[in-house]
Amino acid sequence: MKAFGFICLILIISVFYSCYFESGTAAEALLLVGHTECDLSTIADAEIAKARRVLHIAYQHTSHGSQLVTGMRCLAAYPDFKDRYRFSEFHDSSSLHLYDYGIPGCADLSQGDSEDENGDTPWVAATRGLLDDPSNSHINVIVWSWCSISGHNAERYVVNMEKLIAGYPGVVFVFMTGHAQGQSENMTPDSVHYNNEYIRNHCLANNRVLYDFADIEAYDPDGDYFWDRAMYDNLYYNGGNWAVEWIAENPDSELARLAVGNGVEGYGGCSGCAHSDTPPEANLNCILKAQAAWLLWVSIAKRYF
Repeated sequence: MKAFGFICLILIISVFYSCYFESGTAAEALLLVGHTECDLSTIADAEIAKARRVLHIAYQHTSHGSQLVTGMRCLAAYPDFKDRYRFSEFHDSSSLHLYDYGIPGCADLSQGDSEDENGDTPWVAATRGLLDDPSNSHINVIVWSWCSISGHNAERYVVNMEKLIAGYPGVVFVFMTGHAQGQSENMTPDSVHYNNEYIRNHCLANNRVLYDFADIEAYDPDGDYFWDRAMYDNLYYNGGNWAVEWIAENPDSELARLAVGNGVEGYGGCSGCAHSDTPPEANLNCILKAQAAWLLWVSIAKRYF
């Protein structure tokens, strides 16, 4: 099945499940966040307030995973948003509680893709070490990201995620796909697209929470699909760069202002988006990842807490 059709199927089923599951554990409700979950206007102030109040998120990543945090910093700095998207490692009513680089002991999923004599990966051991410490009993959301997912074992990943889900029923564990590496829709085992599809299918079949990192960068804001055109993580594809093209066509849009500034007083645009900082328009990647992240946080707070 082509990726576009698969994503459409996911979105239809996601809407279906959202009508029936409003609370519970991660084993009970499907929550898939991808390119269609990037519209901040759908978030109510009360939903932001609840996420700030109830969520305690530990997020571990290396450079590619930093994209969503960089984007979140840009949203927090954007003058029009005031303090709406503020986040901090300190829990207070005015900010979302996010421990960035919050799980010591393993760098990311890519560097933790091995197993010990019990079949446990290093990132599973690190997560258990964090959650078994009584001083961290308040942490209720765990997120790990990939560096390169290419060549890694997606089956081992989902098996080990299921171990954590079974062991910590009060914690929401967020699955994640991996970034574009110019492989298009190649389904060779352990390739980027193969692994991403494996993770998506697992989440769909088991009602899991998925932040679809790959799907967010595969589409421009108009819904045009680029993953099948040898796209890379800086949004270049075989024919151009979709962020450059979209911003040129929509220079006065809020997304363009968030990405490159475009005359916004007191805000020079987003910068420093790892692997997507050149050309400057590619920082739109981080903005879209951040908007999807906020939809994820709000949805988790609403669904599970």
